[in-house]
Amino acid sequence: MIPIEHCIRKTPDTRSATIIMDVYWLNKKADLRLQRGSGIRRRINALLTGAAHRLRTSWVPGFPRHLILDVFSSCGLHCPICPQGRQEIPRKPSVLDPDLFRTILDCFGPYLYTLTLTNWGEPLRYPHLVELVEYARKWSVYIGFSTNLQTFSRDRIERLLETDIDEIGCSIDGATEPTYQKYRVGGSFSNAIDRMTYLVRRRNELGRRTPKIRWQVLLNCHTEKEIDLIIETGRSIGVDSIVFVPIYVDIAGLFVRTPRERFDRDRDWLPLDSGMSWYNYETGLLKHSPAICDKLWDTMVIHPDGAVSPCCGVIDPQHDFGRITPGRLNGLSLFNNTSYRTARRMIRSGRRLDSGLVCSHCVTHGVLIY
Repeated sequence: MIPIEHCIRKTPDTRSATIIMDVYWLNKKADLRLQRGSGIRRRINALLTGAAHRLRTSWVPGFPRHLILDVFSSCGLHCPICPQGRQEIPRKPSVLDPDLFRTILDCFGPYLYTLTLTNWGEPLRYPHLVELVEYARKWSVYIGFSTNLQTFSRDRIERLLETDIDEIGCSIDGATEPTYQKYRVGGSFSNAIDRMTYLVRRRNELGRRTPKIRWQVLLNCHTEKEIDLIIETGRSIGVDSIVFVPIYVDIAGLFVRTPRERFDRDRDWLPLDSGMSWYNYETGLLKHSPAICDKLWDTMVIHPDGAVSPCCGVIDPQHDFGRITPGRLNGLSLFNNTSYRTARRMIRSGRRLDSGLVCSHCVTHGVLIY
């Protein structure tokens, strides 16, 4: 078990924290583990895409190593600064077609290290989740998803545990009902915590090492007060890790509001301790340097309707990079279409080569880290 204390390291003189954030809600050791035991095609692909990333080439001679595939577009909650909860995602509600999933995995499966079955939606609401995980098991891919645990069937969980899924992230923002209710509007803290406890207990009863159970907490002005209690509760339940995730403000406003306007819109939700935030509270800008994105070289995001986005932060279909339909898929061509190649050139040069491309925002104002 990963020591829970290692998930947040407090400096001696302040309550500020060094946040350990996992981009895919998955264990970062997955890459190393799979590299040791993966097939020749996966390893060669990793070398090729890795070289392209280091050289910042616009054309990538390989396939994505990480796939984020949203299977269900809605989540059932109304979190106040999430574009899903605010109903600001301008996509039509959709559910992943199992045939589309098989098309995608038949193309990318042999090259993948990680497969994440969630983005803005709730995977446990998807009726074919178990079948999809079983199909993906044909390849040595590290599979996981995050869930709010508000939709829960013990029969389906039993079947899911039998698939040997690698990791489940439980999104529970707080260690008490009042704190949880402030952000997870429409959810039940008692249901979420009881169901996370059930996952840990049932996995242990079955004598399984997986799935790893990760407690995922968004850091806001309410949850920052319960960090110690969250760690204590997580230890008592027996979760494998806790991840404290800094929040982003007004994602839906990327192209309609200035960075300062976006920051001011949601700043009341940010932690009082600026060390627990991505933002400089004086300027309203992200702290990290612009144009450090690496997702364009190793990751693909696919929505339930088959739309392809360069990263998790793209919510408007007008900024998609393509679309996949059931049938044959030329993955290499898709991963090197005009949008992808122009975006990579922008990241490499640090200049806005196409102001209509979604990546131009990150070049100008700093990259979204998901």
